[in-house]
Amino acid sequence: MQLLAAPVHDWPTCAIAQATRIDRAISITWADSTTKTIPLVWLRDNCMCSECRIAETGEHRYFMGHDDQLPSPAQVTHGDGAVVIEWSDGHRSTFTGDDLSRLTAIADRSHVQAALWADDFVPQRYNHDDVIHDPAVRLAFLTAAMTDGIALVTNMNNESGECIRFLDTLKLPVRDTPFDRLHDVFFRTDGYNVAHTAESLPPHNDFASYTWPPSGQLIHMLINDVAGGEWVNVDGFKVLHWMQSHQPDALRTLARVPIAFREHSAYAESWTRAPLVRLDGLGNIVGLRFSNQLMQPMSPTDPDVDDFYHAYYLLARAVNDPTNQIEFRGHAGTMQFLHAHRVLHARRAFEPSSGARHLQDTYFDFDDVASLVALTSGTAR
Repeated sequence: MQLLAAPVHDWPTCAIAQATRIDRAISITWADSTTKTIPLVWLRDNCMCSECRIAETGEHRYFMGHDDQLPSPAQVTHGDGAVVIEWSDGHRSTFTGDDLSRLTAIADRSHVQAALWADDFVPQRYNHDDVIHDPAVRLAFLTAAMTDGIALVTNMNNESGECIRFLDTLKLPVRDTPFDRLHDVFFRTDGYNVAHTAESLPPHNDFASYTWPPSGQLIHMLINDVAGGEWVNVDGFKVLHWMQSHQPDALRTLARVPIAFREHSAYAESWTRAPLVRLDGLGNIVGLRFSNQLMQPMSPTDPDVDDFYHAYYLLARAVNDPTNQIEFRGHAGTMQFLHAHRVLHARRAFEPSSGARHLQDTYFDFDDVASLVALTSGTAR
């Protein structure tokens, strides 16, 4: 999920009126007087003929790695509303205005954009049966999860494994781990992590110790009769966006310095070393890895120790700031649907002697949510 401005798609679909080669590009003018310059190598790679592309799937047949040199044209002409390129190897490419419009629409496509939480943000709630049986509600629910990073499902059946059945019904594959496919969380003295205690848990995402942690998480409350134990969530993207604006050097440090994380039990171990913040090539925030519980020591002689801890302190204070948190009671039958590379979850301390508290969680990948939204909404045409 990226913090990106909406792409501006202004490519005309009308006929091409003129095409002129300019060095390694072509200047194209449409009938409505729009003019754009397109690199020749892009046109060769995106030729839409049946020799170069599989029409049914949109996959490439043409592979530039087979060419002895970068493609070069022998001749560029235009006619019948299209530009025609004769390449030096004898191949012929034809592009209409509609072809270029469709290709650039694909190039500009992005996932549903993240909306940073407002100060009065409240997660949207959806009835379980409506999500399951009403396609319009299901699309609204999945879109809200992608936009906000969180959506709540109410009136869940409080039976073991219901969160897995929910994913199965939506055809979202479960992300298995060797720890637990279905993680039971209740107070116990022999649990393999702090989730099984009654202590408060600071904001975190699970499995920060994986090179690629699960990007989706369900947390389903089955029983909640204890005093305390409220659910807490933080919009990690909002916090990182603030850092990007006010502490850019600190954010760059968190995106650059790798830190080790480890989780283990008697039966499994996961360990990785990676930065806490993930940026794409354009500097967009695309992921947060944060777990005070699982973070391992840096070498005390690492030259980045001071810079890292300065940046980490700013981030830790921000995610612990109540103004960046939402808090609510997880009543029995309520489930959190989380974008786990964005939204951190936490828990207030509770009194185990005051009653029973039992929840289950499981994991999935948000790429599958994006796929389901695209297929349901018609974006994946």
